Amino acid sequence: MRHLRETLHPARVDRFSAVARRYRTLRDLDRATVRYVCGLVAEGRKPGSALRVLEVGSGTGRYIEAVIETATAEAGLVCQGVACDASRFMVSSGRTRDMSLDRVVALAEALPFRDGSFDALLSFNAVHHFQLDAFLAAAVRVLRPGGLLLVYTRTPEQNARTVWGRFFPGFAERETRLHGEQRLWAALAPYPQFRFARLEERPWRMCKTLRRLMEQAHGRCYSTFDFYTPAEFLAALRSFQSRIMLAYPDPFNITVRNDHLLLIAPRV
Repeated sequence: MRHLRETLHPARVDRFSAVARRYRTLRDLDRATVRYVCGLVAEGRKPGSALRVLEVGSGTGRYIEAVIETATAEAGLVCQGVACDASRFMVSSGRTRDMSLDRVVALAEALPFRDGSFDALLSFNAVHHFQLDAFLAAAVRVLRPGGLLLVYTRTPEQNARTVWGRFFPGFAERETRLHGEQRLWAALAPYPQFRFARLEERPWRMCKTLRRLMEQAHGRCYSTFDFYTPAEFLAALRSFQSRIMLAYPDPFNITVRNDHLLLIAPRV
């Protein structure tokens, strides 16, 4: 980490202080989508071209690190990235050796960067924590004309089809922050700069073990688990384990579905 600067003190309650140190090991990373995103941001660029990338809601920086590594190795781009998150705990838990990546603590709705600073703005699994309309206004401002906004998220329908939505009692019903396609389109409507936006579904299948699923649940890998009281969580966890064991006889071969939606919005 070249330097860590706190530009705004987040007003929100920091849900992630308890999991920041182990977050990187608890969450999965969609490497196929990382490669796809790199192809989009590298399109039309020659090897050796400079690329300035911002990730908002970056957490510990897992995704932007993977994007920079892939864009450098596969497209030959010279990348300079900024990982921006409202949680100082998440930001300070990132890697410290990456000289191509700065880390900033700031709110998604009040990005402390100059107008037109970035060629690409990314957000992975975080937009449901933002005030969507204010975030899009900030994205319009900090992206240069010709830049690209890429938002990777789950819809409520996709969330209900995950292993958590299907087997963890109350998981899909308690998670009310996710945006559906209609909400995303409505939020984009006031911004003609994003008039060529499109939405693409990103299918994702994984094979997991029961032990890995229980490790993730115990580690509270999703902030949705914060909506349970301790007693509710323990009861739901026991039910989840029982349901998984009934549905999947082989505890070492559990195929799960983790589909996402990718918003691709060139900035005119």
